[in-house]
Amino acid sequence: MKVIAIVYAAAGLLTLGGCTAVDSSEFSAGNPSSCDGVLVQVNYGILSDVGVVECVEFESETALASDVLSFAGVETEGTDAYGDLVVCRVNSLPSPNEELIVEGEEPYRETCAEMPPAFAYWALWHKSDPGSPWDYATEGVGTLMVSPGESLGLGFSSGTDVVTPDIEP
Repeated sequence: MKVIAIVYAAAGLLTLGGCTAVDSSEFSAGNPSSCDGVLVQVNYGILSDVGVVECVEFESETALASDVLSFAGVETEGTDAYGDLVVCRVNSLPSPNEELIVEGEEPYRETCAEMPPAFAYWALWHKSDPGSPWDYATEGVGTLMVSPGESLGLGFSSGTDVVTPDIEP
């Protein structure tokens, strides 16, 4: 229970801004296996077998995480109660039309009305360099600035499994 409480508390601290229009001339795609920009990874956990691995390169020293995600084709959605302070869906998942089946829990349908439950939530992750472990981001995509050489990720955790964004490029 302690791990779940810590994970839930960390998930509650995430502030995720909505995707805004990105001037695509500022960004370009790079090779994910030798990324000179920000490596973006999305691990959908129980929601999908297919993940996202993209390299987003840019000219400036830093870029807003929401812009980097948007250029990588990753769209986030917040909740009615908390807006984009909490991420509810990534690229339309979990679907509002399907029940989530998480072992040990009643079937659950995500409405994005309130805080997602501790047994089914998205977390924002950050790595300062490729050799570092994933850490929960200390701020949301609407304020988090990332630099080339860093990694940015989202992972959908379910049950007691904390899912990091690890997807092989």
